[in-house]
Formats: sequence, structure tokens, C-alpha cells
Amino acid sequence: MKNIRRWDVITQNLKAKNRVDEDIKRMLGSIATYFFEKEKQKRVGTGQRAKVEFFPDRKNHYGLLVDASNPDDRAIIITFAEELRRDGNRVKILGYLDGKQEKNSVSFDAFNSTELSRISKVPKSPVAESFMDQPFDVLINLSIRQNHKALEYICSVSRASFRVGPWYAGQQNNPYDLCVDANSSTSLKEWLSELMHTLQKIH
Repeated sequence: MKNIRRWDVITQNLKAKNRVDEDIKRMLGSIATYFFEKEKQKRVGTGQRAKVEFFPDRKNHYGLLVDASNPDDRAIIITFAEELRRDGNRVKILGYLDGKQEKNSVSFDAFNSTELSRISKVPKSPVAESFMDQPFDVLINLSIRQNHKALEYICSVSRASFRVGPWYAGQQNNPYDLCVDANSSTSLKEWLSELMHTLQKIH
């Protein structure tokens, strides 16, 4: 009987600790979000964004933001970039690697989570800064499976004329001029096909 009561006490203590841990995580998340938004608004407020426009019939300068963690997705994106270049467009790719994955594992510029500011989690790498300063005609966020805040930040402060990205369920705000739905059953190839079909309708 004593053992049962002792086990009940241990279980209750563990549950209480888990509740405290969850409360701490929520608090830290709220603090990170506050500083993230503060950094974003400070950067957006000082920038002079180009007029929102897109011309599908001309040769454009594309910026592609990608979640570079998945090798299969990297191959799809490289093929997509090559197709754009064959049509006479200029293309710049920037990848984000969640965690401490090595940047030399990808064949384009990339940064990882060790290059985010400690509290606000905004990108601080030189390649990200250079990418944000590029006046792209079209900027596309191809991270359709996860809404990485670092990529959202880049899209928000970019000097691009036209910003495109995925629409996530439950998302309230986004920095895009055009959203294409990214449901859980959509592959990256399917999403890209729908995106390009939609872009061709813009006049």
C-alpha cells in the first residue's frame, strides 16, 4: 500500500514538473516571438519596398527560399531553378538547414539555425543578409511543409517586387502577395506546378 501511495506521489510530482516545463516553454516562446516581431518591424520600417508587380511574359530575377534539410526536395528545387534559367531567367537559391546540419552538404548558399540571433531567432548570416538585399522580381518561399520563422523573416524584409509563398492552415498573417495552399497531401512538385500555373494567369 505504501509503495502505491509513494508511486502516486511520484506521478503527481512528475505531472506538476511537466506543467511547469510547458509553462516555461510557452513563456520563452512568447518572449522569442516578441523580439522576432520587433526586429522584423524595425527592418521593414526602414526599408523602401519596390512597387508590388509581376510580369510573367518577361525574363525575371527569381529568389528561391528553401528548406534544404530534405535531399529529395533539394533535387526538385535545383531542377526547377534550371528550368527557369533555360527560359532566360536569373535565379538565386538560399537554403535553410534546421539544426546544425553542415552547409557544405548542399550545392547552393545556405545557413543553419546556429546562425540565428539567440533570442529573436532572426537570420544573422552574411549569405542571408546578401539575399535580403537583392531586388528580386519574384521571391518564392518553397518551404511548404514547415513555416520556418527564419524564412518568414527574410520574405518580410526582402526588397523583392513580388513575394510568393505557401498558405499554412491556421496561419493568420503572412508577408506574401500571392499564397498557394500547402496541405499535407501536396508534394513539392505538385505545389510548384500549381504555382507556375497561377503565375501564368497574372497579367
